[in-house]
Amino acid sequence: MKRFSMKHYYKIIAFLIVLSTVPVIITGTLSYWQSSKAIVDYSNDEKKQNIYQIQTNVEQVLKYVDLSITYFVRSTQTQEFLNQDMKAAQFADFHKLRRDLNHLQTLETGIEDIVLVSFDKRWLINNDGLVNLEQTDYEKINSQYLSLPQKSTWVMEEADEIGFENATKKSCSHYINLVKRLPLLSSTTEGMISALIPSCELTEIMGQNTDSESFLILDGDNQTIAHSNTTYIGEDGYIPNALYEKIDRSADEGQFEYDLNGLSYKVIYQSSDYNDWTYISFVKLSDLHMKSSAIGWLTIIICSILLVLSLFFAFIGSRVLYQPIKKLKGLIHHEDNQLDNENEFVLIETHIENLLNQNDQLEKRMQKQITQLKQLFMMRLYQGKVSENEIPVKVKAFNYSQTWTWMTVFSLQIDSVDKDKFNKNDQDLLLFAINNLMEDLLGEDKRFTPVVMNDIQVTTVLTVCDSDSAYTHHINQTAQLIQEKVESLFHLSVSIGISQRFKELTETKTAFAESKEALKYRLKMGEASIIYYENLNRKYSKVPPYPSAIKNKLFDAIKLSDKDNAKYELNRLFEYIDHHDMYHHQLDIILSRFLYELFELKEMLGVNIEGFSSTEMVKDYQQFNTLTEIKNWLHSEIIMPLIDHVDERTDSKNKKISDRMIKLIHENYDKDISLDRIAAELHYNPNYLSSIFQKETHYSFSEYLLRYRLNKAKEWLTSTNKSVKEIAEELQYNNSQNFIRSFRKIEGITPGKYRSEFKN
Repeated sequence: MKRFSMKHYYKIIAFLIVLSTVPVIITGTLSYWQSSKAIVDYSNDEKKQNIYQIQTNVEQVLKYVDLSITYFVRSTQTQEFLNQDMKAAQFADFHKLRRDLNHLQTLETGIEDIVLVSFDKRWLINNDGLVNLEQTDYEKINSQYLSLPQKSTWVMEEADEIGFENATKKSCSHYINLVKRLPLLSSTTEGMISALIPSCELTEIMGQNTDSESFLILDGDNQTIAHSNTTYIGEDGYIPNALYEKIDRSADEGQFEYDLNGLSYKVIYQSSDYNDWTYISFVKLSDLHMKSSAIGWLTIIICSILLVLSLFFAFIGSRVLYQPIKKLKGLIHHEDNQLDNENEFVLIETHIENLLNQNDQLEKRMQKQITQLKQLFMMRLYQGKVSENEIPVKVKAFNYSQTWTWMTVFSLQIDSVDKDKFNKNDQDLLLFAINNLMEDLLGEDKRFTPVVMNDIQVTTVLTVCDSDSAYTHHINQTAQLIQEKVESLFHLSVSIGISQRFKELTETKTAFAESKEALKYRLKMGEASIIYYENLNRKYSKVPPYPSAIKNKLFDAIKLSDKDNAKYELNRLFEYIDHHDMYHHQLDIILSRFLYELFELKEMLGVNIEGFSSTEMVKDYQQFNTLTEIKNWLHSEIIMPLIDHVDERTDSKNKKISDRMIKLIHENYDKDISLDRIAAELHYNPNYLSSIFQKETHYSFSEYLLRYRLNKAKEWLTSTNKSVKEIAEELQYNNSQNFIRSFRKIEGITPGKYRSEFKN
């Protein structure tokens, strides 16, 4: 006996050693591999981010220079100066032109000089002043710059080869030259402008070089634009051809390893779409390997410590694990001395069998509480908390039918409670009464135990049907029977959500979720609905357009105290909702947005409505069971009180005046209307009317007129086929371009794009 015990003890030790050491070794290896990989990936990402930052900084300066020069040369004044003779009579024009050129040369741009040339009038202006353009200078400029393929080009030039005399201070060996042929929008060339930036400025923008990383900028001809380290370029300003050939010019970015001057580098590059420059980062591989080596040694040390600790705890743990077995054997030995010759597990097994026999006797005594246990089992089954192996055991223990073909879950919910007969606290009692009715109405072979979960009564219905038609007929008859019995006994209307049919009880959780999902659609279908999950349009995923036009008209009717029109627009809103096929959560989106906007209108009007005094109460519509109830609630509890409050405010003189002005705008928006004309018609001072209108509407007269016209434009764009030009003319715009600019300024997009995106 002792020998067997020690043998089992050694097995425990061996098992714990293997169990503890193998995971440590595997974890250490994987940790080193993953950490090394993470370092490389992190380093690559960091270098890419550095390159991107440098590219962003450089191109921000270049684009700012390009944009500033373009704006300057496209101005009408500059174009007029370009065609003038710069003589003594035009000294004021020359002075202004020279001043504008100096304004473009800021510290942020780094521009050292700007040269403006008129080929027609043969003059040149730069920091040195005005110079007549000689024939030799013109030929030099023509051969060097006018042959460039594009109207606007960035050129890399040596300081001594720049085509303009005295144009630079030669503060740097190379210059970045922005050359633009003028005018920009013409095929002929009447002049040109050149902005000279020392390449040293770009080097300063790049930042200082570090020991572990250097940066380089190349143009499309492999010529160095700027650099933070001269190690990688030759005296001619070009990097080695072998390195240049490894750069894939067709790719946006890339990386490779390269040996240079006896050192291995990780080269990461990124190309620019703006001017075809390439931004390169050089990182020493030795720095990356040094970090990986440090992690490797740290991993070995940690794994060694963990292995020692694992072995120690394996010996300690084996004693601890064996101790309960030893104690169990001792207890059993004292209780039954005739089993002394058996090993520990035989003793334990025999004792457990005795316990199971006692448990069977206990289960027989628990049969009196079987109903509660069945309900608990069904609740756990609907929640998915019953394991697959436990289900057949429980089904057999509870004597449930096992001969059914299909299993379907019914979720029943009370539509409305008669407030004269029942109070809100009686709803739980009604659900339990309906639950008892389900037990009596359906035989035990046709259902599992009905249960009540929250405010829903749930029943799993069993059917034995060979065909789809027989199954559908049986389920439909059962649902109608339930509704009729509940109506006759309790005078209640109930809705039933029905899941799809399933074969296995393991799918009960899914079936319950489907029945609850189907039940949510009763809001749109109305009371006493029988909703099949399989009939729901679950493939429809596009949210219907929000009815902004209807909402705006409804809000206008509220502001104008027009109860009849408000009721009419409210009916239109719910007809729109009822007309569209949508998910219940899509319905929630539309209703919630409408109620939040209605709440904002209430706050703007300063109304205090009971039951609608905070944004949390906006969700109160979910207590209703049909769209009709929601509509009636909105009409009687919110919209009508809003209109009554507006009626109280109509006695205000300022409100009446502003309302009359709004009415005139609404009636004459398509005419040449102005504040002065309205003031003349109402016999008031324009300034007085302007202050009243601003105070009452929080908009100026012109802004309100503009927004109203644009709202009309949006309505016509989405509901008519009128062209943009026709809409602009009807809204009193001088030309369609002014209308397009106003529309894009307010809406953020052009009228044509708005029509294509929002027209149903």
